[in-house]
Amino acid sequence: MKGPREPAPVMRGVIGVIRRDDRYLVIQRSATVRAPLAWCFPGGEIEPGESVEAALVREMREELNADVTPGALIAVHEKRDGQLILHCMTATLNGGEPRPNPAEVARCAWLTREEIAAVEGLLPGTMEIIDCVESL
Repeated sequence: MKGPREPAPVMRGVIGVIRRDDRYLVIQRSATVRAPLAWCFPGGEIEPGESVEAALVREMREELNADVTPGALIAVHEKRDGQLILHCMTATLNGGEPRPNPAEVARCAWLTREEIAAVEGLLPGTMEIIDCVESL
């Protein structure tokens, strides 16, 4: 006799919204990661015991070899029927230009809102995040 199913663990993630004038830093994910070759904001999973801010700093280093300062929490979104809690934060790039880690990021670009909206392979919800930033 089978017992009740264990619920899948909830994954917590963070994304960083970095803006320069009217352009946003977006990435195209590598072909070997989840959502391959999709365009989105940089970020990733929050490790157990890690703060949202620490995860943001770590993920920006891992994905873009970039040093950032976390800013404001823009929004918290529930995805995949509550199995993913995504924290969206602003961030400031601390000098230099991002350099993609090819294991995680195929390329990065500074794009306007209109250019992001026209990108093929844009992850759902990306424009909603921009709306949140622009309403601050």
